[in-house]
Amino acid sequence: MPGDGNWSIRWIYTKDEWHYFDKWCSRRKGLLFYAWYSLFLKKKYVSSVQFTRQWVKIGDKRKYFNGPVTEVRRTDIYDKGFINILTITYENISKSQLAEITVLIPRGKLREAIDVQQKLNENLKFKLN
Repeated sequence: MPGDGNWSIRWIYTKDEWHYFDKWCSRRKGLLFYAWYSLFLKKKYVSSVQFTRQWVKIGDKRKYFNGPVTEVRRTDIYDKGFINILTITYENISKSQLAEITVLIPRGKLREAIDVQQKLNENLKFKLN
């Protein structure tokens, strides 16, 4: 990661990694949603995720967490058994509500995820001072 503040990271996933993550996300929403998801909803494979200091691009969708109307509040890494998860909690200032982006950390990329977490949390410290 460059030290000048302009950085970008791209993570590539295997199909098995992404499907396990997808199942984990649906189970997290409840048993009824998980059953509905497993039976009727089409499973979508996302091959990559790209990060910058302002946004995360998951597949074709770009989610902003740090910009004119959004601010990062917290970045955490969780060990969830076979997978590691990076969560970015941010606030939409105009709506005064918190939101969360959950991203799968691919195998072998935990050190990189810790670097991302530190970079985003550094940004937080500057805003607090």
